[in-house]
Amino acid sequence: MPDETDTDEDPTRPVFISFRPEFYNIGNDVDRTQLIARYDARAFTSLRMFKRGAPGFILRFEAPFVDVKVGSTEGAGLGDIYGQLLAIPYATRRFAFVAGSGFFVPTATHELTGSDKWTVAPLAVPLWRIQRGLFAVKVQNVTSVAGDSARSDLNFLLITPLVIRSVGRFWILADTETKTRWNADGRTGIKSGFQIGRRVGTGLGVWVKPEVWWGPNRDGEWNLRFGFVWYERR
Repeated sequence: MPDETDTDEDPTRPVFISFRPEFYNIGNDVDRTQLIARYDARAFTSLRMFKRGAPGFILRFEAPFVDVKVGSTEGAGLGDIYGQLLAIPYATRRFAFVAGSGFFVPTATHELTGSDKWTVAPLAVPLWRIQRGLFAVKVQNVTSVAGDSARSDLNFLLITPLVIRSVGRFWILADTETKTRWNADGRTGIKSGFQIGRRVGTGLGVWVKPEVWWGPNRDGEWNLRFGFVWYERR
């Protein structure tokens, strides 16, 4: 990724810390607001074939602070903490393959802010460098494996192609994500988003991203997300 692009969507590049305020209009009188804090641990090894050098492993942690309104009922507090270990077993100057797994821990302090499920989320990402940007396809399946039996199980597949291009101190990102629910006869919803960001200092980027659901199986109406990203320069 060029230095001008300080988005946190590149899975080969760890961030020092980032904050994401996010707003979700789900519909049916349901709204969700959250602030996600993310920290990436240092890479354990380093592969120097891929541009400026891709880390061999990235350990990531995300903690969401959530407010949910369902009609006249409201719940706020900590959501489910997310951890992720990514490995980059193969990388050249133009291509990299990323694989690993995420893991959700049921840490929510209110029933509306989390799933009350222990959940695994293996993923794979083939990634190609293009002129002044990248193209990638993220494939991730999210499956609950334990937790409160009274709560709904989770089992869905996310497929997300995305493209990022830098333009001077700015970058643009476009993506479309399909969400296929295996426990709902393969019902698939689609959302698309457009992100614009700007590098505002050495290792510091800010971005905004509106998203909309479309098609017959919508899991929401619209989302609005922001990001503040700091990279540790070494």
